[in-house]
Amino acid sequence: MGRNVQIIVRSSQRGFDNNPEVIELNYEGTIHQKNNNYYIVYKETENTGMGNTTTTLKVETNAITISRSGAVNMRQVFQKDLEHRGFYQTPYGDMEMAVIARNIEASLTELGGSIKLEYELELDHSTLGMNDLEIAITQI
Repeated sequence: MGRNVQIIVRSSQRGFDNNPEVIELNYEGTIHQKNNNYYIVYKETENTGMGNTTTTLKVETNAITISRSGAVNMRQVFQKDLEHRGFYQTPYGDMEMAVIARNIEASLTELGGSIKLEYELELDHSTLGMNDLEIAITQI
């Protein structure tokens, strides 16, 4: 199914006050390649508020998609300077979500690599600010 990897997710969100809120989480998951795309899969932990949720990152040549399924369901598509809309479904209700990627970078092999995203996030038509997402994947 894939190689076992260590996944470090570092998220930084800058609101209107420009003070970043930084969160770093560590996971174990898998990476595999199929049809020239890479897939990174891991289970969320209870401390993220998304326990019983599986996260899948699909890395294509010009797009990165983050999908979550389980207790939380959502799909974010990142393509440079394009807006993508969808829904963020939680046990507490659904919210409309939009992302506009300002920068996407991915450098992956079957052994791991890195992903960097810079994007604007909107929930229920309210802009939340700029987000930076850095994901490091290393073989276990």
